[in-house]
Amino acid sequence: MNRKVLHWSYRDFRQMPEELRACCDQVEEVYLKENFIPSIPVWFCEEMNGLKFVCLAGNMIVNVPEQISLLKHLESLNLSQNLIEVLPKSIGKLRNMLSLKLSENKLTRLPKEIGALEKLEILELSKNRFSELPVELVNCRNLKELIMDDNYLLCRIPTKLFLMPQMTFISAERCNLVLLPFVVNTSTLEHVRVFNNYTLTHYPIALERFMQPSYESFTAVEPKRIPKSCYYQRISCDAIAHNLIFPIELTTILDRRKYTHGPSSLVELCMRRFNGTAIVRAAWLDSWLPDGLSRRLHNGPVGICGSVPCSKEIFGECFLGLVRR
Repeated sequence: MNRKVLHWSYRDFRQMPEELRACCDQVEEVYLKENFIPSIPVWFCEEMNGLKFVCLAGNMIVNVPEQISLLKHLESLNLSQNLIEVLPKSIGKLRNMLSLKLSENKLTRLPKEIGALEKLEILELSKNRFSELPVELVNCRNLKELIMDDNYLLCRIPTKLFLMPQMTFISAERCNLVLLPFVVNTSTLEHVRVFNNYTLTHYPIALERFMQPSYESFTAVEPKRIPKSCYYQRISCDAIAHNLIFPIELTTILDRRKYTHGPSSLVELCMRRFNGTAIVRAAWLDSWLPDGLSRRLHNGPVGICGSVPCSKEIFGECFLGLVRR
């Protein structure tokens, strides 16, 4: 038997076995899956600090101690199928971590310090209670797999996570996603799975190559839909019966008819300055300037509503994204 690997799963332990202390210098991998261990004792972190692989899945762990950071050689930690509600900030000190599995717990958030895990490659968060993910995850530059299935409160995923340099697999099935990012890292990303997000009505062209044929028939309404208006904005349009949905990052939405303050950007200031002048009406302008800039000069410093029946000027600043309905 390999003295460095200890398989003590399915043994009906009611606490962390003290016998581990007798071999703390010899063991690198510990499997304690499917027991009844309620907590990770401090002595485990202090005396077993040579561990590289720990599997505590399927126990009854409620709290993870701050001293978890003492396991400085840890490369893989599996805490799935427990009762954990909060992760300590010290989790960010496990700088050798390659795989972190936290599925089937009661987590509602991740500490921002998790972004310090620069070597992390696999992060599993399925079946928790996340409503959002920290954007600090983008600092995990080597992250390749991010799995978030069955987080029914999750309404959005930070766009930057789809742009990470090593990301190959993202899965957020059976969540409550309202919007998907319009830009992704197409050089490394191989799989995007967002099945059964019934609040999605569109998917961006950038993600079209990842979509399966069944995505052609999105169901826009579900009886058990959980609205989370704090993560997106609904803007009504008089020309059509539907609302327009925008991410919460679009913090300023202005009605030109009511907006009397000065513009907030240099580009908009220039547009306002030129709008209505003789140079805008010059015949040579369209051929001399790029189409986008020419249209902005003709239409003024505000955007045009994308609804054809409407086409009113409504935004001071906005993002334009192509989608397929």
